[in-house]
Amino acid sequence: METKGLALQSNSRSQNAPKENHMSKNMLELVLPRIARVLSKQLKSYKAGRMDDETFSTNFDSILQQQCEWLNNQGYQTADSAITVHAALIVLSSPGLKEEAKRLNVPLEVIEFRAICESSKELAESIGEPLFEVVEKLSCLIAFRLKSKNS
Repeated sequence: METKGLALQSNSRSQNAPKENHMSKNMLELVLPRIARVLSKQLKSYKAGRMDDETFSTNFDSILQQQCEWLNNQGYQTADSAITVHAALIVLSSPGLKEEAKRLNVPLEVIEFRAICESSKELAESIGEPLFEVVEKLSCLIAFRLKSKNS
């Protein structure tokens, strides 16, 4: 199976930029509803007391792994799949991030960037990519999502 490369470069001079931007947006749009649906069920069980912290954490990690594997089975590269799943989590965490920004009285972008950096540290190590590249790719995916959502 041929893998679909995902170049999430912020360099707008690239001849392939529109196609790359479209592809990354498509990956995120593919995985967002899948993760949201499954996590919603898990959160309801957790909040209802049917699941303890350890079980929730284990299930959460399993859900993320399943989504990465699903994207891999769709032909996307492993690193790109992992980055996309983490971007989806940050997007889905948006209400909590907004709440935190309000509570701390700082711009939302500061909180979003903190979330991106925290996610990127662990992710860069696990997929073997430089931290700055993972931060850039996550930032681009989230920016694409916000741009498309506000268009």
